[in-house]
Amino acid sequence: MAKRLKVLLMGGAWLLASISSASAGAITANPKPVTMASGFGDILVSGQISGLAYTQSNASHTQPGDATANFDLSNALITVQKNSGFLQFYVQAGLYSFPTVGQPYEKASSQNSLLGPVPVAYAKLQFTDALSLEAGQLPTLVGAELAFTPQNINIERGLLWWQEPISSRGLQVNYASGPVSLSLSWNDGYYSNVLNSFSGLLSYAIDGANSLAIDASITPDTRASLGHQIYNVMYTYNQGKWNVGPYLQFENYAHGSGSDFGLGLLTSYQLTGRWSLNGRAEYETSGNGMALSYGPHSKAWSLTFTPTWQQGIFFARAELSYVGLGHQTIGFGPASTQASQVRALFETGIVF
Repeated sequence: MAKRLKVLLMGGAWLLASISSASAGAITANPKPVTMASGFGDILVSGQISGLAYTQSNASHTQPGDATANFDLSNALITVQKNSGFLQFYVQAGLYSFPTVGQPYEKASSQNSLLGPVPVAYAKLQFTDALSLEAGQLPTLVGAELAFTPQNINIERGLLWWQEPISSRGLQVNYASGPVSLSLSWNDGYYSNVLNSFSGLLSYAIDGANSLAIDASITPDTRASLGHQIYNVMYTYNQGKWNVGPYLQFENYAHGSGSDFGLGLLTSYQLTGRWSLNGRAEYETSGNGMALSYGPHSKAWSLTFTPTWQQGIFFARAELSYVGLGHQTIGFGPASTQASQVRALFETGIVF
């Protein structure tokens, strides 16, 4: 996680390096993006184009594109950024989908209604090497997985990711000194368009192989909004061919309207220079209310396995995932009565 925050401070997320436990073993971005000279510094242009196909059991058919089998354009994104000098910026635009275990698949053309055709866009003032300020539509500070499919070791995001913000509008200050990195943000949380949430990420690099991070997103309870809190504790071990990242998550809504506890494990093994084996295991349980999608006091667990191949700008990966439920009032299938779902996916594309 220290690596993740360091790259965020540089203003480029995943375009320049593999970051965080979620993306060690993910698709490596093109190390030589298109560079255009300007009067105030180099501007970098990069992106990704990918498509996926899937088949699944117990489809709900409740979202555009959710079927027993289907295919879709999972990413058609272009990123323009300036990551040097005092004034910097980052803009990401295009089509994208958010395949997630245990949730109906929604086509990329429909997902754009959530964050719009420009899911990330912010300006940045780099005061010193250690201190910067960002303003705009910012990637969330919360969670061990990132937003777009090539950024993660699995094609699908996990049960815990589904509970978290994706991006938020607001302000963010970043500071890094030695092994410690800190980001604090005032934002609109789950894209509410009301600046009433506060989030933060604190990361500590214990040594070259081990790091620990804590994040939080807090929305105070007011007349305008129901109070909400979500917290993560994340540990990362990165040594040799192995990257292992266990994490804990707790979510709570005010007035007993929902709570959720989850734990997960992300693992990646670099088999060769081109092949990696990646996996995720999760368990989640709900208290009163509907914090977890499957009803009060429900439980969910998932297993995901994703062998991945990449050669230069080209990549391909297959995935098999399983989600099981317990004590659910909302399940899978058209009648929401099924307690499990198996999904097989294939994704291929390029990074440029």
